Formats: sequence, C-alpha cells, structure tokens
Amino acid sequence: MNLVERMKQLTLRRWIGMAAGNIILAVGVCILKWSGTGNDPYTGMNMALAAVIGLRFGVFQIIINCFVFLLELFFGRKYIGPGTIVNWFLIGPLVDWFYPVLRHWFFGVPSSWGQQLVLAVLGVIVISFACSVYQTADAGISPYDSLAIIGEERTPIPYFWCRMFCDGVCALVCFLAHGVVGIGMLLCAFALGPVIAFFNRFFSVPVLLGREKKTTAGS
Repeated sequence: MNLVERMKQLTLRRWIGMAAGNIILAVGVCILKWSGTGNDPYTGMNMALAAVIGLRFGVFQIIINCFVFLLELFFGRKYIGPGTIVNWFLIGPLVDWFYPVLRHWFFGVPSSWGQQLVLAVLGVIVISFACSVYQTADAGISPYDSLAIIGEERTPIPYFWCRMFCDGVCALVCFLAHGVVGIGMLLCAFALGPVIAFFNRFFSVPVLLGREKKTTAGS
C-alpha cells in the first residue's frame, strides 16, 4: 500500500487515533524520563547521545530519524504514511516541551525508589496505550519501528529477534554514552508487547476499527 492509498483509506477515527496516540506517546516518554529509570532503548539512546553532543533531544531525534527513514524509504516504503511523518517530527519536540511541565510544575523529582518504580510502571502503561492506538490506526509506521519489520521481511530472522537486536544495539549505545539503563528500559523491552496486545483487544481495535470490522464481515 502506497502513501496515497493509505491516506484514502484512513477514516476520521483513525486520523484522530494516529494523532492522539503520538501525543500520548510523548507524555509516556516524559513519565519514563521523569522516573529516572531509563526509557525505551531507542529514545534512551537518543537522549544519551543528544546530551553528549549538546543538542536538545527533540532536535537530535529528528536528525537521527532522517537517517533511519532512508532505510524505511528504500526497503519498507509500503509502511510509510502520515503517522510516519507525525512520529518523526512530533515526538521529540513534544517531549522537550512536556518534560519540564511534569517535572517542575507539578511534582518535582522522585524522592524514593518506590516513587521511581511507580512512575516507570505508569510510563510503560501510557506508552503501551499510545502505541496500541497509533499502530491500530494503521496510518504509517515510525522510522525506528519499521526496522524490525523490514528485517523480518528481508532475512530469515523472526520479528521478535529482529526487534531484540535493534533494541539491544540501542541499549548498548545508550550505556556507552552514559545514558540511563535501568528498570524502566527493562520494562519497555519485556512488557510493552503484552500490554499493547491488551489495549489492542479491549480498546484500540473496538474503538478505531469496530465499524470497519463489521462492514468487512458483512460484505
């Protein structure tokens, strides 16, 4: 499916799901950053490298996404859609804007391990919900998320191991760049999949695709 065909098939619900999912995703990233326990591997890597270079995270992530997008453009063009562009350019700047609001305007820095753990779990839940909504909208896959799918298509390696390889490389770079590698990153690595599946079943698919599924079943 090319970009034009994908946009023609998008319903208003799916447009809203794509936009809302990405905005909520930025909030989830902020919560994990706020917890001080590590973020998802790709975000954590970009945060660490941005700090080393001296750039704002939002600017650095957009730059890195440019290079990752080239791989999606050449090897996974069918996965590109408006959601790809929104994720590419929106998440980083939104995180830069939301994070000071959460940290300074409301609750300050977590003062105990218990508070950090609660925030880490909350962040994973919010990110899982956001990913479920924006992925179910099927409005295009983010540059980084496309890598594992492309790897599965182009190699005999299953998706799970392609994703683990991508995340593992990002986590290693994050560690080498003195980024935060902790329980938050581990929760992202092992809990996102099951929690996303839960939200897919009980919220995203019924809300965003319910009417489409009924139409398809009746045709």
